[in-house]
Amino acid sequence: MNKFDERAKDWDKKRTTLDRTEACIENIKKNIDLNKIRNILEYGCGTGLLSFSLKNDSNEVLGLDSSIGMVEEFNNKAKEQNLTNIKAFKHDIQNDELSENCFDLIIISMSLHHIEDLDIFFKKAYKALKKGGILCINDLEKEDGSFHKKYNNEGVFHFGFSQEELENISSKQGLKKFKYERVFVFKRDYGDFPLFNFYAVKA
Repeated sequence: MNKFDERAKDWDKKRTTLDRTEACIENIKKNIDLNKIRNILEYGCGTGLLSFSLKNDSNEVLGLDSSIGMVEEFNNKAKEQNLTNIKAFKHDIQNDELSENCFDLIIISMSLHHIEDLDIFFKKAYKALKKGGILCINDLEKEDGSFHKKYNNEGVFHFGFSQEELENISSKQGLKKFKYERVFVFKRDYGDFPLFNFYAVKA
């Protein structure tokens, strides 16, 4: 059992988790016409706070996460609400494939810094997007490693990301039309930690 399996039951009760998810969603709705989005993938979906906020009567939402505890919480919520257009599965980006040319929108929120090999994620995400599909990354701006110091940076491979870094790796895969906007600031005793939404399009 990893730390996310243990924290899954109480994940939706954290005020900062709710606030930063809401800020991410507001920015997505400002930048993307969700009425035109039919298939959504949330990678590192957790309990589905973001996924459930983006689902509607005419779309399909898939959540993928490496934590079985998070996936179970996600699917329990879908079952309780009698929803058939939203579901989650356990997935390991290193070893498992993504379906190709399937998604209008791929979102990864506060999970990219937990993926060691960024090239693998961007390569698979690019293939999984339909032409004209959008990749949205919500994560920490570049920081010094203090954000996760409570957990000794366990499972953290990147201390945030700069706009330039994301544009470079996105360009390598063929993504275009970049946008990078600050959406939220975590305020902690030992510093402020801004979050961004980064958008890139499969042309």
